[in-house]
Amino acid sequence: MSKIDYELNARIFKALSHPIRLQMIDVLSDDECCVTDVMNALKISQSTTSQHLLILKNSGIIYPEKHGTKTCYIVNNELSKEIITILKRNKNDK
Repeated sequence: MSKIDYELNARIFKALSHPIRLQMIDVLSDDECCVTDVMNALKISQSTTSQHLLILKNSGIIYPEKHGTKTCYIVNNELSKEIITILKRNKNDK
């Protein structure tokens, strides 16, 4: 039986405990996006976008990748993608 890393899972759930960050994972799950893409998709300011991306990055859910002068973000955590899938499925069940 494999041991569950409760500390890691708690950090992930804490990072995902804001509606904007859940939306960000939804947007980033399909493809990598730069900060501007995320801002435009969610219709939020650059500072708000950066603050939430930093929380997701520090929790290990996403990672940045440089493309010239742009920084793009990629979801690095399958659990986060699965949570979004479950939330979408739950929405359809109502």
